[in-house]
Amino acid sequence: MEITTDELAYDALKNQIGYDVEEFWALALGPTKVLLRCKMIFRGTVDACMVHPRDVFRFACLENASSILVAHNHPSGDARPSEQDLLFTQKLVRASEILEIPLIDHLILTRTGYKSFVREGWGRFRS
Repeated sequence: MEITTDELAYDALKNQIGYDVEEFWALALGPTKVLLRCKMIFRGTVDACMVHPRDVFRFACLENASSILVAHNHPSGDARPSEQDLLFTQKLVRASEILEIPLIDHLILTRTGYKSFVREGWGRFRS
């Protein structure tokens, strides 16, 4: 399966992610955006998920990913990013630039849909 749009990423995740507590997922993508592996990196509480860039990129390196896409859910149903979401995403972007494994998007999922950081203009990303 190729993950070339945020809609395809959402389709790959929507039936895997839970909605009772926050979960942080990463999708490892090959050079042509073929999905290599999808994995839950962290599972948190109803309103928080402690995640660290090193764990996200450890997964990417182990999967030999050419790029990654990350996603997490908001059990509250509000798909807008928190200040912490925005800051953490920019940390991931900086780490991706150093490691030369582009972070191509970050999705926030709810029971009724999702928002894409790229589509909403909530950060800068490389493709």
